[in-house]
Amino acid sequence: MMKKVAMIAAAAAMVLPLGVGAIAPVSSSVTAFAAAKPAAKKVSYTLLSSAALKKAVYHVKSGKPALYSAAFAADKSKVKMAKKGTLKSGVTYTASKKIVIKNAKGKKVSYGYIKTANGKVKGWVALSKLTAGKFMAADGVHKSNTYTLVSAKKIKKSAYHFKNARPAFYTGKFAADKSKVTLKLKGKLPESKTFYATKKMSIKKSKKNVKYLYVTSGKTKGWVLASKLTAGKFMAAD
Repeated sequence: MMKKVAMIAAAAAMVLPLGVGAIAPVSSSVTAFAAAKPAAKKVSYTLLSSAALKKAVYHVKSGKPALYSAAFAADKSKVKMAKKGTLKSGVTYTASKKIVIKNAKGKKVSYGYIKTANGKVKGWVALSKLTAGKFMAADGVHKSNTYTLVSAKKIKKSAYHFKNARPAFYTGKFAADKSKVTLKLKGKLPESKTFYATKKMSIKKSKKNVKYLYVTSGKTKGWVLASKLTAGKFMAAD
């Protein structure tokens, strides 16, 4: 009997170190993983104002704006913000609140509280980083298409503006034999501007001849669908 007890004790002594050794690496791994994800740093700002917004939609045209969480002081004189991620393009966001803070440089910055339709993405983002309106397939997508060039020539410099939605404008790359032209989307014309046309061309699109004008205004220059423009200078009443 004593011999049997001694054998069991010896076996236990051999197994115990193995059990402890097997557990140790798992514990170490979990600790290291936790340490690799520190909490986002919270920065405190002076809160100048806060208000509810009539729901408005926005989208991202370029870059990846930072998305923040916000914790307000009881007296609403301060707000602590921490980065929680970034926004992506190709999505429509709805804003319902607005705050104005004073940043570290003493400048006023407006933030909107936005979220996606499914509510999976939500938080505060600088409104200056967003573009008003729903995301449209053409926004931020610099696609190019090649067309048959029917005609192209210089014209007498003429003033134009637009009255409705902002028209898209394109770069134009002409083939060496000038029988083809490739139009590549650059963006949309800025509002409240006068544009000056100096060239025009006609291309074949969907079996129809379509006219484009080459316009400039400051740093904005490119080809615009002529039907989207109105002759004459921009006036405040337009």
